[in-house]
Amino acid sequence: MANLSLLLVDDEKPLLALLRKYLERMGHTVDVCETGMAAIEKCRQSPCPFQLVVLDLKLPDIPGAEVLKALLEGAPALRVLISSGTPFSKEAVPLAHRPRVGSLLKPYMPKELLDAIQTLVRGGASAASV
Repeated sequence: MANLSLLLVDDEKPLLALLRKYLERMGHTVDVCETGMAAIEKCRQSPCPFQLVVLDLKLPDIPGAEVLKALLEGAPALRVLISSGTPFSKEAVPLAHRPRVGSLLKPYMPKELLDAIQTLVRGGASAASV
């Protein structure tokens, strides 16, 4: 897989640090943030500097579903991998955006995250969907 520019969004600092270190070792450029508003701001640039966002749905400031909607609408090429402790259904995502969304149920191993990222970037229909 080519070097990707990734944004990890989660309020669990130890998890962010672990995943960032792992993904950087795999050759990716990784940025992190702990709130939904920070994620939206980082992706607001035109064009969005990230190819993929790994997004937790339970954030301290705004619901992850709102962040997901803002990211998908604001950056047409961006893919979003939902990383959550509760199952996520793509049925809540508009049909046109569904190919750009995948999900991975926490807890998972870093290698599972890498596999889900690869599947979503390649356009896999069920990027580790749960």
